Amino acid sequence: MERSTGPLPDSKKTSVSGAEFIASYIASFGIDHVFFVDAILRETLVELEKRGIRRILAHSEKAAAYMADGYARASGKPGVCMAQSVGAANLASGLQDAFLNRTPVIAMTGRKNPIYQHRNAYQELPHAPMYAAVTKFHADVATIEQAPYLVPQAFREAMSGTRRPTHLDFDGYRGADIETARLMLPEDVYRQFLDHRAPATPEAARADLIQATAIISAAQRPMLVLGVGASEPGIGDAVRAFADTLAIPVATSIGGRGLIETSHPKHFGALGAYSAP
Repeated sequence: MERSTGPLPDSKKTSVSGAEFIASYIASFGIDHVFFVDAILRETLVELEKRGIRRILAHSEKAAAYMADGYARASGKPGVCMAQSVGAANLASGLQDAFLNRTPVIAMTGRKNPIYQHRNAYQELPHAPMYAAVTKFHADVATIEQAPYLVPQAFREAMSGTRRPTHLDFDGYRGADIETARLMLPEDVYRQFLDHRAPATPEAARADLIQATAIISAAQRPMLVLGVGASEPGIGDAVRAFADTLAIPVATSIGGRGLIETSHPKHFGALGAYSAP
């Protein structure tokens, strides 16, 4: 669906600050906690509080990333973590586990304005290279007009396909340049930006299901081996029901250990370097 920020005739205008837009978009996912190290997106944090979202101040940027990772795994919702420019490297270092475990985490950082980039400004380094290895999407948000496109894109990338962390770098080392600017849009267009939908998950082809059933039925000693890719919400329950019905042992990768409790009678253990003899 095409979206336009251009004027529409006879359309009521909506004027919001960048902070109001970011907070409203986060709230639209039903997120009730965000994790940060001060000072970052302060106006946004105020707007988040108005929407009933708890703001958890972490002891370190890495801890904020870990907490967002755990929140996303436990809730099935995207996790949000934030840090200003000086803490951007520390925040990136906390995303490795989320990346390897395919957790949807959105990292938000501030950065100094373009005029200070590449000039050895105090506490400023290029952030994109730091996040390249631990995110699937990165974008610099340099103007308020970009926010309605790039903020939803970061969430969409994190939640669709192979779920993994994403990163947004806001102008202003605390992100204030974007959150204090005002966004003026036709009301119907603004509503469209906030109207996100869950990514469609294609169903398996019936022929593939029939073939898989035949292979399992014919196997003398079948076993399920599950990786972290099976950690989507609801899959663990389905796997346990499947294993119970057909009496099939279940082994996991180290990242997939949480899919089935170790006390389950059909739990076989973890495979790979961390496995037991």
